[in-house]
Amino acid sequence: MSHNPSQPSSSELVELHVFYVPEGSWNYKLNTISIEVINKFISAGFIRVSPQLTLQALRLRLGEFLGEDAVAEKFLFLKCIGNNLAVVKEKQEPELKLKSFAPPYVCNVILNC
Repeated sequence: MSHNPSQPSSSELVELHVFYVPEGSWNYKLNTISIEVINKFISAGFIRVSPQLTLQALRLRLGEFLGEDAVAEKFLFLKCIGNNLAVVKEKQEPELKLKSFAPPYVCNVILNC
């Protein structure tokens, strides 16, 4: 079996946990979620991706990972800011790589809202 050098091998992929956020978890005024409500998130499963992929590139490929019914616009990328999870701004998505959202950076998550 030949290996395509443009695609990472299975051992080079990172697993990201995708969650659904229940209604009422958001602080809409600050556009954040308290880390205290993380235990109320519902797991949507794991995806295996290249750590070098940007958030923007992942957004474009979400259907490949989560099924064609996944609506990329409904997904938010969150990062840990103090005791809250804050939404990553759209203009940051082309710059941030998924390696920042993989363990040991477990406070950063991808959510379907």
